[in-house]
Amino acid sequence: MKDRQSLYGALSSCCLEWRIDVQTDRQLQASADFLFDEGYAGFRGHFPDNPILPAIVQLAAVRYLCERALGRDLSPQKYNKIKFKGIVRPNDRFVVAVDLSDGQTGWHGTFSLTRKDAEVAATGIVAFHL
Repeated sequence: MKDRQSLYGALSSCCLEWRIDVQTDRQLQASADFLFDEGYAGFRGHFPDNPILPAIVQLAAVRYLCERALGRDLSPQKYNKIKFKGIVRPNDRFVVAVDLSDGQTGWHGTFSLTRKDAEVAATGIVAFHL
């Protein structure tokens, strides 16, 4: 648990900036620029001679953005229909984008991770409990 917390805690130094693109009472679209340098702990052991950003860290970046944009802690309820389509390597800059709606039990919607070269690294659906 301690390692996971430290990886999540380090996201603040990897998030270059975040912004709210659209916000109403029941909808939120937000995006953030991330860059994980070669010293980021998540690359250790994944894989030593060919480092790639682990999927769990990519999903944590989605949660991190949602928490910043909504201004509250969120508990993931479900990630669904996730497709990892590309690889994120050290020093690759990428954008996390979310399009969320406020439902009866929490926020839910879609997300994407897109590298700066326009390659989509991941897409999916996410739901959070409040």
